[in-house]
Amino acid sequence: MAVIFLAPLVLAGMTSLKSPQAIVRVLSFPTEIYFQNYIIAFERMGRSFLNSIAITTVSVICSIAVGASAAYPLAYARGRGGPFVYFFLLTGMLVPFQIVQIPLFVLIRSIGLYDTIPGMWLVHTAYAVPFCTFFLRNFFASVPRSMFEAALIDGCGVVRYFFRLLIPASVSGIAALAIIQSRSIWNDLLFAMTLTSSENARPVTVVISGFASSLQVEYGALMAGTLVSVIPVMLSYLLFQKAFVRGLLGSSGR
Repeated sequence: MAVIFLAPLVLAGMTSLKSPQAIVRVLSFPTEIYFQNYIIAFERMGRSFLNSIAITTVSVICSIAVGASAAYPLAYARGRGGPFVYFFLLTGMLVPFQIVQIPLFVLIRSIGLYDTIPGMWLVHTAYAVPFCTFFLRNFFASVPRSMFEAALIDGCGVVRYFFRLLIPASVSGIAALAIIQSRSIWNDLLFAMTLTSSENARPVTVVISGFASSLQVEYGALMAGTLVSVIPVMLSYLLFQKAFVRGLLGSSGR
């Protein structure tokens, strides 16, 4: 299975090191190392790579913060209103990007955030709230309620319990959610093409898509840019791999 999943990555690496003349021999190894593809990729990506890092980092932090704030009362509150609010938030996960594309463009332009990194922060945070709330609500619910009741008896308020006990007990779930959101936001192309138009805010996915035009496909530079863009997400997963696995298995770290 590992070989099957690594095959496209290996093929992309081989293509990125081939000259334009050798690229037509798809499955052959490069006879000579051709680094010009990486030079072209870096020259074109330039500022966009830093834009993607800025957009992804802040959007992930904001979406998790808002999602955790919404998931906490939904996981612990009792009453008829809680499930209604919870399922209402979940409907946001059912809305495709394409449906909100034009209204979102008009809204972002009207408030003066078109072609800006803060505008991308706002869009990604808002669109990620339903999923973050769903993920963390279920994770918070796995934390024993007896810990919450014991904390209240000891004089710990609900806000203090959230920051001092619940969040530390849910680090693995938050880490798993952060990796999932990082991959989703980093790989976004639709919002990036709709809401940006210059190097000031354009993320790396838009630049990579530009290697394939209607007249020409620069396969070598395309593969080189793709491999470079994979590195940040891969590093984040390798750094938080254990927490990611624990979070997906539902462990609350107790």
